[in-house]
Amino acid sequence: MSKVIDLGCSVSDIHRRYAEIHGALFGITSYRLILFSLKGKTDSLYSDYEERLNTLQNELKGLLEQINRVEEDDLPLRNAAGLHQTLIDYTETLNQAISQLRSICGCLKRDEADYRSTNEGGQSKFNQDKVDYDYTIRELERIGTKLNKLFSSY
Repeated sequence: MSKVIDLGCSVSDIHRRYAEIHGALFGITSYRLILFSLKGKTDSLYSDYEERLNTLQNELKGLLEQINRVEEDDLPLRNAAGLHQTLIDYTETLNQAISQLRSICGCLKRDEADYRSTNEGGQSKFNQDKVDYDYTIRELERIGTKLNKLFSSY
């Protein structure tokens, strides 16, 4: 069972690094984006975020393969199977969130003005993607809460 815990900690570390990028784009530290924009350097910032997210996604795929290979013999406790499946669900949802954020960064890097401009329906492509991304984040939080409860009862 310690292998599942170790893998869970590794997934948590990837989530922490992903959350730093999310916070930089959408959080209080987004004032940096304004400074970069004034200097005309947002492309390099978005490229950096996109590259870092790609690295995180590759690491996460490797962890997901390891999590899927955990044998039932390694899950002897009563809630171990549920913990294992919830960790898989969490990892897959985190992968989806990273993929969506990476896509947003890529679109911002290519043509931020067009990506943020409104279409005939009155909504920008950025806002549409952000709504989908926010839904994935809520799902990640829901599964994360369940995962925390399972880990605490282990």
